[in-house]
Amino acid sequence: MNIRFARINEIEEIRVLIELSTSNLQAGFYRPEIIGEALELVSGIKKMVIERKLFIAEVSGSIVAIGGYKHLQGSNEAELKAFFVHPGHARQGVASEILNKCVAQLKLEKVKRLFLVATLAGEPFYIKHGFKESNRESVTLSSGSKFEVVHMKKTL
Repeated sequence: MNIRFARINEIEEIRVLIELSTSNLQAGFYRPEIIGEALELVSGIKKMVIERKLFIAEVSGSIVAIGGYKHLQGSNEAELKAFFVHPGHARQGVASEILNKCVAQLKLEKVKRLFLVATLAGEPFYIKHGFKESNRESVTLSSGSKFEVVHMKKTL
């Protein structure tokens, strides 16, 4: 497995990974129609790639996971974003490796606090890595449907 920054020419492959990851790994936590609708909440991927803030894990030349961050300028806080894993590589430590890369980079940038918005499926992963729930929210999607998320934080 190789972990590196994503490249702009990989945006389409990343989009396919996100759809595959959500449709499979969110099942059991949300209704199927809500999972597809909630993809509207995924944003900023291209900007993260351009700014070299999105890591990918690749195996045999295929992207199997992504994850990145947004360092809030002028602060010692950063938001973790866009963690998605191919279902065939879930629960094998791939997302943990990407999380570790993000944290190492953010420590270099003098970040002291991390926050994120997790799905119900992702919540156990972040708890395992020391994040604590700050609150839960039902986000209203453009269709009017509700999508429950968990706001989480961690001090480095």
